[in-house]
Amino acid sequence: MIKLILLLMAILLPVSLFVMQADDNDEQPAKKIPLRIEQGTILTRSQTFSIESYYYSMVSCIQTTVCADLGIVDMTVTNCSTGEVWSSVFDSGVQSHAVLQLSGTPGFYVISYITSSGDIYEGEFIIE
Repeated sequence: MIKLILLLMAILLPVSLFVMQADDNDEQPAKKIPLRIEQGTILTRSQTFSIESYYYSMVSCIQTTVCADLGIVDMTVTNCSTGEVWSSVFDSGVQSHAVLQLSGTPGFYVISYITSSGDIYEGEFIIE
């Protein structure tokens, strides 16, 4: 009898570990970071940014997509609440996507991109 109970527990206990409640979490997997140009080319309404940035909360990273060859791009992310700073440099002519891993610590973050032509793109986001 004890062997039967232990066997049932060994079979049923791991099954309960796989229960996920993804529907209860309203947070979206990717959060677009709105960017604005601080210095450089003035954009008209019909033009779009060459850089798009997303924060993925599940893996605590920033994904950057570059739609045009902007040359060398220097990316810096700063958590203004804790003082943590992350940076990365990539060549947008070679790779159109770049990923920067963050700590995921809650706070107010500022992200900036500086292109080789001198354009500066900045944006802010909050991790709660």
